[in-house]
Amino acid sequence: MTRSDKLLLLAIVAVLALVAAHALLSVDFVKRGKTVISRVELKNLDPANNGINIEVTQPWFNPNKELSFNVGKADERNFDRFDVTRCLLQCAQHLSERDFSRIYLCNKGDRLYYIPAEDFKQLGRQYKAGDTFNTLSMYVKLPQVTYTLNDSLAFHEHQGMLGGISDAQDWNTMMSNLLR
Repeated sequence: MTRSDKLLLLAIVAVLALVAAHALLSVDFVKRGKTVISRVELKNLDPANNGINIEVTQPWFNPNKELSFNVGKADERNFDRFDVTRCLLQCAQHLSERDFSRIYLCNKGDRLYYIPAEDFKQLGRQYKAGDTFNTLSMYVKLPQVTYTLNDSLAFHEHQGMLGGISDAQDWNTMMSNLLR
């Protein structure tokens, strides 16, 4: 094999490696969709969100106008159920004027639940940063407007004296699933 043949073979291997790398990155890029609220924008909404791996995305081909609230793997700092809920409510507030039909709640790209747009927007309009009592009541209200992927309520509405405790358990279950 001559020197020019070796260089040609090396060039072909390099081009094939670049094409393969581009294809792998493109599949991830297309699968994830376009970013509506990035991690940087989430941090700009509230400095307490620094290091939290959550993004809101929209599929590239999206005739149903659906969004995804994606909780990723903790990488920069560990975050908990309260952080995720706070970020969800801040995103609801930020997206309250945007046109969409529903927002999926996802764990590492896997859809778990969804919230209809009108309910999500209402949560955003009601959310007031710094209003602790209002925010805590919204944490408990969140599961009441959450649906499974087969369009049934994910958690039943609880009545009576122990209803608040059951609602808090539902919130805990929902957030645990998002953080698994």
